[in-house]
Amino acid sequence: MDDLRRAIALLFRRKGREELDEKEFVLSASMDLRWFPPREAQRLLQIALEAKLLESRDGSIRPTFDVASVDVPRTFTPGPEILQVPTEAQHDVFRGLVDAIVAATKADRRTVVAGINGIQERMDIELEVAALLAARKAGVDVAPFLGRVKARLGIP
Repeated sequence: MDDLRRAIALLFRRKGREELDEKEFVLSASMDLRWFPPREAQRLLQIALEAKLLESRDGSIRPTFDVASVDVPRTFTPGPEILQVPTEAQHDVFRGLVDAIVAATKADRRTVVAGINGIQERMDIELEVAALLAARKAGVDVAPFLGRVKARLGIP
């Protein structure tokens, strides 16, 4: 979470503003600083919003903390692990999918989670996408979960 806070602070300091629009945030993280491809920069924004480090109003975002108080080393560059920060929204979607699979299959939660983790590792995909695949395979209607998964991953 410290690296996420540093990344946000650096992005806003570089722009010299207290508020940015979402596209500007994503482009800065992607094109200006070359930290991530655009899709992953969008994911960075989504994680920061879910972690409540950023707040969004009318398409503009602003930090929920004082960016000047964050110590950011001169050579700071966030690693790919910053995109793996688990958020409450991720846990909610994942739990919901696991519960639906358990109800449909009567399988043990531990077995269901192990199966989802196996899919994630084999296919190298996001955890929620793996859970969607496992749910679909178990005969669960995944339509109620799609919107939340897309929103969490920054997919329109």
